[in-house]
Amino acid sequence: MSPELDSVATAFVGSAALTSMFVVLAMIGTLNHYHRPIIPVLGALLVMLSCTYLLAWADGTAVDTLALRMTLSEGVFAMLDLLPFVFLILTALLLEASLRKRPEDPLLALLESESGSE
Repeated sequence: MSPELDSVATAFVGSAALTSMFVVLAMIGTLNHYHRPIIPVLGALLVMLSCTYLLAWADGTAVDTLALRMTLSEGVFAMLDLLPFVFLILTALLLEASLRKRPEDPLLALLESESGSE
């Protein structure tokens, strides 16, 4: 596999594993008597373990806790690589919202006319 494709695949697999871990932690954190989280937790664990297996197979390492840690750290690094783009989009959206002309509010005009008549 080419290094560029390997980097993209590693970032995708790591991000999927990290997201699955967040899903498992959210399911555990929101347990109550009426909540049956076994199917989402098993699905998230399956995704996390399959991502760990794929990354360990691609690197030629053993599938163990070190491979899981490596997979999750690859996910963190991939999400950190996306942060400049997220900040750029957020900055553009905030600039658009702050530079937009506000529509005229009839209630404020009514309030100003009532306070001026006194």
